[in-house]
Amino acid sequence: MGDSTFEKLEHSYTNRIQNQALFNDAWNLFVNDYPPTHCLLDFKELPSTSVALYAGDLGFAILWIVQSVLIRCILYNINQLQPWPLELHNNTIGAMAHTEPDTNRMIARYSDQNTLVLTGKKNYISGGNDADIVLVTARRPGENKFTKIIYIPVKSLPENALQDINLSILPSIKHSSLTLTDYSCNASQCCPVKDKRLRKILKKWSLIERSLIGEAYIAFLLYLVKNIQLPEQDKIIDQTQNLLSMQKSFSRQQLENAFSDKFIDTLGDVASVLSITQLVASHCMENINTLNNPIKARINDLNLFNKLRL
Repeated sequence: MGDSTFEKLEHSYTNRIQNQALFNDAWNLFVNDYPPTHCLLDFKELPSTSVALYAGDLGFAILWIVQSVLIRCILYNINQLQPWPLELHNNTIGAMAHTEPDTNRMIARYSDQNTLVLTGKKNYISGGNDADIVLVTARRPGENKFTKIIYIPVKSLPENALQDINLSILPSIKHSSLTLTDYSCNASQCCPVKDKRLRKILKKWSLIERSLIGEAYIAFLLYLVKNIQLPEQDKIIDQTQNLLSMQKSFSRQQLENAFSDKFIDTLGDVASVLSITQLVASHCMENINTLNNPIKARINDLNLFNKLRL
């Protein structure tokens, strides 16, 4: 366990991004040692930060954050209000389908008392076709804000409902869009907590997700800084380590606030992070022919902020 897990994930990275069939074994290795959980305050260093820092795998870091924050923490808060028991194992991959286009938003209507019908699209789903379950946010016809979350086993989705998308970043995990047209499911799959209370829970943990992704990204940046030859490398390593320490403290405070229903702030030292990102990206582009293949396989993840607009 521990370092050997991250060493294995680091060494297998290049093969894994070229062969998606290797995903399950690698993911199971990771989550068997570091199970996703809502008990995030139990960690001295989050596994998502560690896998980015020691394995250089930002995709696994973000997927672990999704499993812990957007799935298990949200379900934990929901179950504090009303029981909604969903069976999750350590290696169960849950996807949160929330981001959607301005048009064709997800609508949920009742065709009868026991049947919910979903129509609409979700743009970006981490985990995608590797997921076992999807939590889909939706709204009543004619409403702007989402009012429901519906639990859907991926195996029950229509063929081609989940479509892989290529973001050119995070190649160690899949990303998908979801399109449903008059998809019927049992009304019991709808979360018992609805409307404003549900939106408050999702907003809170979405802010935490951003903070933890920021922490994982800085850890990934430090991985790159240590593994390429930069001018004034020691100075840049120190700067990045300081940024990571500050973000860890910041994230810890936000987690404590989240579990005690206090104000959550998402601001960090974004300017310094972007400055080091630009320096590393420019160096990599100028020296692309001298970089080894494992580093080349990772450098597109420097575009995370641009792609996801964190």
